[in-house]
Amino acid sequence: DIGRTVLRALSKCEIDVKNAISSGGNDEMSNGNGSLMRMMSIIYYCYYNQSKDIEILKIVKEVSTITHAHEISIMGCYIYVQYGIKLLQCLDKNKSYKYIQNLDYSMFNPNTINKYNRIIKNNISKYDLSEISSKGYVVDTLEATLWMLLNTENYNHAIIGAINLGNDTDTVGACVGGLAGIL
Repeated sequence: DIGRTVLRALSKCEIDVKNAISSGGNDEMSNGNGSLMRMMSIIYYCYYNQSKDIEILKIVKEVSTITHAHEISIMGCYIYVQYGIKLLQCLDKNKSYKYIQNLDYSMFNPNTINKYNRIIKNNISKYDLSEISSKGYVVDTLEATLWMLLNTENYNHAIIGAINLGNDTDTVGACVGGLAGIL
């Protein structure tokens, strides 16, 4: 399927392809998970090019804003990409998680950072499964992705668990599957 935010953004791109980067919705209601599910290739690109944090953020922002330009979406994508890069660098899943918890997020608005408190200030893996949402909101998808990876021991369990959460199973499954594949 295609989310409304993605559909609106791609319609804008079709009209003005030269300004694709400015096509994404930038209001708070435009924080679906559509750009998050496209970040796996960015993980590999940044890893291969040994990109520094500032470069990673720039690339993530440019790719996300094609469909999702709000800072909440960009920060979620940035966290996902940083986590994936650490996995590719052979850090285990828990050390990679600690890394993203200790990253400097000062380039984001404090209200945006607060949306990710369960991930960066708390420990998302310690929440009960009943507290994890798998709806289409970018924060929910990232939380579900990290929760599944941190609470399962192999690829099959992570994928089956992600799908069994229900709701936006295709995107949550894709986000979990990409990282579980690296693991």
